[in-house]
Amino acid sequence: MKGQLFVGVSKSEIDVPEGMKMAGYMGRDQGNIGTHDSIYTKAMTISNGLEKAILITNDMLCVDEEMVKKVVSKIKEEIDIEEKNVFVCAIHTHSGPEIIKWMPGVYIDDEHKKLKEKIIDTIAKNAIESTKNLILSYMKFGKSEINGLGSNRIDKDADFDNSVNVISFNTEEDKIVGVIVNHGCHPTILGLDNLLISADYPGVVQREIEQKYGENCICMFMNGACGDISTRFTRKSQDFDEVERKGMLLFDKVVEAMDNSLELDCNEIYCVKEYFNFPKKELPNRDVAMKHYEEAKSNRELALQGEISSDDKRLAETKYQGAAITLKLIDTLGNDYEINAPIQVVKVGGVAIVGVPVELFNEFGVSIKNNSKVKNTLVVGYTSGMLGYVYTKESYENGDYEAWSSIFGGIAGDFVVDKSLKLIEDIIKLRD
Repeated sequence: MKGQLFVGVSKSEIDVPEGMKMAGYMGRDQGNIGTHDSIYTKAMTISNGLEKAILITNDMLCVDEEMVKKVVSKIKEEIDIEEKNVFVCAIHTHSGPEIIKWMPGVYIDDEHKKLKEKIIDTIAKNAIESTKNLILSYMKFGKSEINGLGSNRIDKDADFDNSVNVISFNTEEDKIVGVIVNHGCHPTILGLDNLLISADYPGVVQREIEQKYGENCICMFMNGACGDISTRFTRKSQDFDEVERKGMLLFDKVVEAMDNSLELDCNEIYCVKEYFNFPKKELPNRDVAMKHYEEAKSNRELALQGEISSDDKRLAETKYQGAAITLKLIDTLGNDYEINAPIQVVKVGGVAIVGVPVELFNEFGVSIKNNSKVKNTLVVGYTSGMLGYVYTKESYENGDYEAWSSIFGGIAGDFVVDKSLKLIEDIIKLRD
């Protein structure tokens, strides 16, 4: 073995009562009518005897800073651990509970605030449970490529990162304790009309991996740089049959990656979490924004009336939504605001996991991975927050929803890349 770790895993169901609102789509005002597939919070504790990290994934749209701070505080009541060593992210399903103000105009009432506190408690208790009964393990890393799950959702022919990255932790008897799956694609197979709680396609791959490798194995999905990646142009429908089909596509590629995986050095654990003032967008004046809104509205109406594909109609709809959100940002924020948020890196042996609190466009995730001094680097979005899209200059010029709905400036992508790479370098210096 190239190094040994002690690993513990745990999962707990996130209970969402009927009638609670669902997050992810504008205009879905009706509460959920039940649960199609259970959603979970999952935790993995990794320790080398001196240092430990707790990785937490949640089958929800997002987490926010308040949730992370409270989860960490509750964990610290039981365990001596620093905030930088607790990594909290969400898979970004659009069929989970609405407990966070994820978009201007979203209102969280007292009932949903109580649900948020209950979920925070569940996340913290589950994380604490993962620290118990740690098992001696070694780490393996594998990769594959997937075609047919997603594509660039603005330009379906654009290149993008289709890699599937898989970390597994195995016992000396070669039983798999935990699996981390990292791939970047919006879990938006289920659309606005769905009123059932679901983890979307990530729920399928997590379920299948856990069934394949035994009831004591836990699979955790960490979404990647998927700000402009989704199933918009690749899905055949927006129902649960399609969720199953797409999930099985990814499952097969996860198994392929695991079959081809190699053991890595894994006896070192380093963690860093640093807060930055992100570049903010200088919002246009209201006249310019209103002109853009009227143009987007007109194009949307023409698209809805014309004989074009549902994908193109969706594109026109989202551009209209982005223009409308810009007006809300002007009215609610103006230009008097700051964006202070963390970037986090957890390095376990030969793998670095970079967590960003944004919806990062794919090319920036690729840049982090290609320029990282750690060969096996994963980029994970929706970590410690979901503050908006980090987009390209071209996306803003095209009037895309992602760019026009964002609070970030046009240089934020390069900023995230530079700061992420600097944190990785800082961790390497700690080792030296």
